[in-house]
Amino acid sequence: MKELATLSEIYLYPVKSLSGIKLEKALTTKYGLAHPENSLVVDRKWMIVDSNGSFRTQRQIPKMALIKPSVEGDFLVFNAPQQNTLKIPIKNPNKNTINCRLWKCRIDGCAYGGEVSSWLSSFLEVDGLDLIIFDEKSTPVKCQDLEESTETRENDVVIYQDFSPFMLIGENSLDELNKRLENKVTMKRFRPNFISKNNSAFSEDDWEKFKIGESEFCRIKHCTRCLLTTVDQNKGERDKNQEPLKTLREFRLNKEVYGTSPMFGINMGIDNPGKMIKVGDKITPE
Repeated sequence: MKELATLSEIYLYPVKSLSGIKLEKALTTKYGLAHPENSLVVDRKWMIVDSNGSFRTQRQIPKMALIKPSVEGDFLVFNAPQQNTLKIPIKNPNKNTINCRLWKCRIDGCAYGGEVSSWLSSFLEVDGLDLIIFDEKSTPVKCQDLEESTETRENDVVIYQDFSPFMLIGENSLDELNKRLENKVTMKRFRPNFISKNNSAFSEDDWEKFKIGESEFCRIKHCTRCLLTTVDQNKGERDKNQEPLKTLREFRLNKEVYGTSPMFGINMGIDNPGKMIKVGDKITPE
């Protein structure tokens, strides 16, 4: 019998690679979590791109971690150190659709331009940056097209996520990692949507099918980790010793399946989107 767990924290990341928003509850969609106060705000529905339309993340620009988004009515609000607050309409008034690159896939987005572009380029100190929002008329990316996986289903899709619409990590998995680190890290390094408690370290690895409350999920891949985990989310700086990635590679590899990328957390698809999930919900693996 699989051990029971409880949902302890929920995070929504409206903009790819910016800071997340901690929530007490969230609505599930096929694309990921939606904000309970404005369902148009969906996980990774926005993305920062360069002048060539290529996506930018903390891998290239660690300072992105310092931009804190929030939701105020019909606006997405950006705050960052020594910057004026930027209010961005959730419904982009511009119709400038551009074709962008997300890893090896192409996907459309509507660029904001103007003040939004200038604000991002100024704070991040990179010319030509802009914010795009997913064009509802365009086709989402199939998870199968981002990375081969025998567990990915035909209906698993994303907007601007790296691989899957949802990701979960157990609290005790982080505790086990921190036992091996000289300088402890927080869960913010790993950017999960869901954090579980009461299950043993790394037991989530084996959850092939499970429920959070009434929402039914399927593991489609173990989450493989990269350089982004080395960015201190409070400083916007990369760790000079490449921790915790270096330590994860010492005990969390499955070289036959994932090569030199260590596993930490699970990528998930959903079978019955449209339900509300809240902190305290029981997690029941099959």
